[in-house]
Amino acid sequence: MKVVELKHSKSKVDKAGEILKSLGLKSIQADAELDVLSNWRAFHAMALDTFAKVLRSRVKKISKSESILIAQRLKRTPSILLKLRTHKTMRLSAMQDIGGLRAIFDNVQEVYNLVDVYRTSKSRHKLFVLHDYISTPKADGYRSVHLVYQLKKMPSLFIEIQVRSYLQHIWATAVEVFGTLKNSSFKSGHGDKKWLTLFAYLSSLFALKEGTPVLEDHSSLAKSQILDKLKKMISDLKAIEQLNVYTAIYRITSSEIKEKGRSGHYSLILLDSSENTISIQAFGSNQIEEATSIYMDMEKKFYNDVNMNVVLVNTGDVKKLEASYPNYFMDTKILVRYLSQIMIDKFGS
Repeated sequence: MKVVELKHSKSKVDKAGEILKSLGLKSIQADAELDVLSNWRAFHAMALDTFAKVLRSRVKKISKSESILIAQRLKRTPSILLKLRTHKTMRLSAMQDIGGLRAIFDNVQEVYNLVDVYRTSKSRHKLFVLHDYISTPKADGYRSVHLVYQLKKMPSLFIEIQVRSYLQHIWATAVEVFGTLKNSSFKSGHGDKKWLTLFAYLSSLFALKEGTPVLEDHSSLAKSQILDKLKKMISDLKAIEQLNVYTAIYRITSSEIKEKGRSGHYSLILLDSSENTISIQAFGSNQIEEATSIYMDMEKKFYNDVNMNVVLVNTGDVKKLEASYPNYFMDTKILVRYLSQIMIDKFGS
């Protein structure tokens, strides 16, 4: 992979972050600062690839299943700026998840098996923090284990690894898809409280199926109570009907992956919710600077358009792209099946 040269000092990176934070999320006018951010983000790519190779090797020791998903992404600019504004003292150079990896297993036991491998393996890099959001789920229902590594290189940066079960992945996908449909950042806790409550109860029901703790707010409720409340919300909000109507009309209009086959290393996905289309552009491993430059250009172009979502990802195997990022393909078939099973008391049977 081509090495991305860091063009700016960490102090300049932090200054760019402060300027972008002060401008606000709706008034991006500082192209120079965005170029600094883009270069800093691209600088994570090589470390991310190195960590991905190690992750794939360790995953193979945990499970031989062909369904295991491994993916990596460079954090979206809107998400970076939102995080800077939400966490007032955060510095751009110290943000821990600009480079992110994800491993999705069939079950929770495999999740913890991999986490144990990371905790007990020697590494030249520092395991900076470990958050177990499965044993202690977030209040909104999010469940996963996050491992954040601080790299032993100068300038130092962070790489985050998220490890979750397939059922936890389906839940997280549901939050993002509904957020897209409703033009709300449900992922950040914003939007219609009724939908947020539905996601919370859905998370607790999924937790019960996996034998893990439910949300603290639901700890006093019996499974039957959680199920009854969830069924009522699914019915009242017409969740299944909305998913079936809205997501069925999305279509892939262009994909360079079909032309390049498996040669594409990174995939730039553009989800257009106004036209209900998805387009994909593939880049080779030596095109990371070109890919991140186009990534930033598209983010600038569509920054104030809530209907446009763009992300740069890598799954290693392009055939697993949609399974790894179903939220960018508006793929909710499995979620609809689960919700339908819940409504007829067949979920988990």
